[in-house]
Amino acid sequence: MLLDEVSFGGKVIGLISADGLTWGGDDPTIFDLNAAQLRNGPVKSLVTSPGTDQFTFQMIQLIAENMQDILGGDINGENFSAPETVQTKEDVMSIKAGTGQTISIPKASMYGKVRGQLGGTNNLYINTVAKILAQQGVPPYSIGPTVPDVKAGESELSFPSAGGTQVVRISASGAVAISGTPAGFTLAQDGNYLVITAAANAGAERTGTLTITLVSDNTKTATITLTQAAGA
Repeated sequence: MLLDEVSFGGKVIGLISADGLTWGGDDPTIFDLNAAQLRNGPVKSLVTSPGTDQFTFQMIQLIAENMQDILGGDINGENFSAPETVQTKEDVMSIKAGTGQTISIPKASMYGKVRGQLGGTNNLYINTVAKILAQQGVPPYSIGPTVPDVKAGESELSFPSAGGTQVVRISASGAVAISGTPAGFTLAQDGNYLVITAAANAGAERTGTLTITLVSDNTKTATITLTQAAGA
């Protein structure tokens, strides 16, 4: 299964290493019940422990917001400050596969630790573990066709006349196309982020609307209105 997107609590997790996600966990513990009269095998197998299901992966896009989403802690601009202790988060989880399926998990716990190498050919990453949690009367997970969709984390952005850069998180069920970039603005896509830069403006107020369209279904769109103050 190809991997398109992982989200937790409605937020898209940053880029994941090429190894993808590993679905593992502990196997169930089974107790075999034997009868004196039947000596050729057990008469019943009882589950004494259901085992666990968990996903492990390496998040490699180490920008402040992505790190906070997994580790907790605080961010100030582009700076990330780690929490004093390991934090475990609980929320809904969704995994979109490139083959058109979505794994939906009503409740999971997630934690992570920074690991890796400084120097050499390897890199730092956040080693992340997400475990499926049980709920009374609720299936632990479901797998079904991915619903076509595209969303932007912000619908409006304002820039000062001096210019600047802002970042918007994008969630989509597949590849997207971006159109309508206003004069004075430039765009760059970094994984599930759209980096929008406004040049300095010495003239009248600038405004325009970006349209983000799902390539596989052009009826699915999201828009971001850009505004920049007039120059002095």
